[in-house]
Amino acid sequence: MTWLVLALSLFAVSIIGIVWARRRARREVNVVVATDLAPRIEAATRAFVLAAPWQPASDASAPEVAAAIESQLIANERARALEMAESAIVASPENAATKIWLAWALLANGQPTAALAQLPVASTDGFTIYLRARAEHLQFEHATGAIDPVPPLITTADLAVVTLASGRGAATWLKGTTEVELSSGQARAAIAEHRELTARCLARALDALDVAPGFADGAYLVARLAVKAGLLVPARGLFDALATRMTGRPDADAFARDRNDLADPATAVAAAKTAPLPGKAKRPRSLKVLS
Repeated sequence: MTWLVLALSLFAVSIIGIVWARRRARREVNVVVATDLAPRIEAATRAFVLAAPWQPASDASAPEVAAAIESQLIANERARALEMAESAIVASPENAATKIWLAWALLANGQPTAALAQLPVASTDGFTIYLRARAEHLQFEHATGAIDPVPPLITTADLAVVTLASGRGAATWLKGTTEVELSSGQARAAIAEHRELTARCLARALDALDVAPGFADGAYLVARLAVKAGLLVPARGLFDALATRMTGRPDADAFARDRNDLADPATAVAAAKTAPLPGKAKRPRSLKVLS
């Protein structure tokens, strides 16, 4: 009888240990973000639904060339939009408003570093706050292997960080075919950098929506970053609210792609498992393991 009790006790301890380990693993996969971000996204979604649509070119501070640039972006003539913005800068090199619109055209052409150089360090303007959030995050994504002006909703770096955070090996995400063992320090640094940058840009994008709650492009950025931060429930709500508002906006095609991937992520995950093409941007030191 004693042996039976001992065996049952050991079995119970083993089961408790397995359950605890699985719960711990699930917790570690989740991206840690500020606790107020999910409620802020939900509040921004409600405000977005109630607000009248807002376009940057309609703002009183927009330069004369703004409507023409925005029209070119909507028509997917991104190179032409950049040419127009650059010509406007040549005509008025000290015009701060024109520099902001040049930044938008640069972002649409996949040049986040050049876009950041055009933006003021501090601003209370919703459009400018949005552009800085988008530029900083795009610069990060390009540095970790992405190449598009609006990268896929799930990038190779996103998938690698989830893999690292789950405690599994990350050699799958390294370039080349040789297995490489990552140190725990490298893994922690990569995870921390991804989380911090994503959460910071998400908070900044929400700041932009606070100023301009009807700005569809700003809401789309919030929805994308919410997915990358692991806040899937509020992200889906905002994607649904955006469905009719993104028609006729510059990133309408990317939005449709992302919404499909959010509904059925299998294809996006499979694509993210493919090693990205080498980029020209300088990669953050801690994230070189991901690209």
